Amino acid sequence: MADHIGAVLIEPGRLRIQDKYGINQIMSTDYGMRLWQLDRALRCVGRLAFPIFAFCLVEGFCHTRHRKSYGLRLFLFALLSEVIFDLAVFDCWFYPEYQNIYVTLLIAFLTLWGMERFQEKRWLPALIAVSGCIASYLLKADYGPSGVFLMILLYQMRGCPHQLWAGAILSALGSLNAYGFAGLAFILLAYYNKERGRWPGKYFFYLFYPAHLLFFYWIRVLVISPAL
Repeated sequence: MADHIGAVLIEPGRLRIQDKYGINQIMSTDYGMRLWQLDRALRCVGRLAFPIFAFCLVEGFCHTRHRKSYGLRLFLFALLSEVIFDLAVFDCWFYPEYQNIYVTLLIAFLTLWGMERFQEKRWLPALIAVSGCIASYLLKADYGPSGVFLMILLYQMRGCPHQLWAGAILSALGSLNAYGFAGLAFILLAYYNKERGRWPGKYFFYLFYPAHLLFFYWIRVLVISPAL
């Protein structure tokens, strides 16, 4: 959520002010510097979210007894979220150059399913893994091939004592533009007790993604944009 506060609320306002007054004038003021620093801080903290999503996707894939239902749920929320994501982040109804996080999770889910289905074949799982990464690149999914590869890595190393270390290193390398903050998510994941959560409303977490994006979009349109 912190990441989207920066992407949806702060960056559009900062860029609009920047277009009006110029980058040099904005960055030379305390207000401009604080706005930039706040945006960077939020974006760095927001990098913690994806590794947690990736880890939960792998655990969910391994534990679910209803693969088709799980995959269909990811597909439906990918469609539901896309318009809202495009409005919130790119300020248009359809932006084909970048897709929301559910698209990435769906590609990874299908990739893991294919790898499991053909695990007895010597070369086919590797080919499916590469295909999943390529698909995320071609579809321009959020986090792209590195995001799908992270989930493949966590799946392949599940049960290995070095799984979290490998995930942390890969995530840190993938977020160097945010000072490697994504790797810190695995400190939280180290406390995972391998027990099923007791939260009764599982759809809350599916709905939260498009809902909070829509909420931030409304704030930008109704409050921030008129003020600028």
